[in-house]
Amino acid sequence: MKVLFLITSASEATWLAEVTHPYWHLAERGIDVDFASPLGGKIVWNPWSDPFTADSQERDDLVSKGFLSDKALTRRLETTLPFRSIKVTDYEAVHVAGGLGAAVDLYPNSDIAEILDYFFEARKVVGAICHGVIALGNNSDRVHGRHVTGYSLSEDLQIEALLGKGFIPNYPQPILEAAGALFTSAEPQGVRVVIDGNLITGQNQQSASEYGIALHNAIVGQHPVVSSQVR
Repeated sequence: MKVLFLITSASEATWLAEVTHPYWHLAERGIDVDFASPLGGKIVWNPWSDPFTADSQERDDLVSKGFLSDKALTRRLETTLPFRSIKVTDYEAVHVAGGLGAAVDLYPNSDIAEILDYFFEARKVVGAICHGVIALGNNSDRVHGRHVTGYSLSEDLQIEALLGKGFIPNYPQPILEAAGALFTSAEPQGVRVVIDGNLITGQNQQSASEYGIALHNAIVGQHPVVSSQVR
């Protein structure tokens, strides 16, 4: 079984946990992953998401530390597949990673619209997290009336206050709401994952592990957690 990860090629970068955490939850359970980007080749990640940088916001991210410590894995992020070379029928699901760059080159994007349309039409699992959910706006007919989450407008406005107005060309929440999606979110930096049939979305990097588990469960069609009440 193989899953396709779609990652931004933009210099504004991806957020590392939104690649590494879903990868971990799939790979440790025997699912193969291919990495792809609009241009192919090397992708970059935000240094704030790198647990080894001095100004990291993710210093306790053991999953990303493990990923970066494996040279074979980091080389794969230097040799991503270009979107136009992808054979979509090879994959059982697709995951769109976030990071600010996703709002730069994943929407609008006719190539990603075609890729996602295949997965929707085939009723396979479509997942996206954080700014990556903006890619769903390319397929408005597929997400109209569907429940989603993603990086909220409140969170984007907080970044705007830090980085300046117009730091990215599009914000996910308004794009998805304009497409007719039913967007909800937790408080800024809160954790939220929304499951609507075969569509799985996560709010932000804080949600990356919960999202990765939900993505895996949707792909294999099993939910192993059982709750019970002791009387």
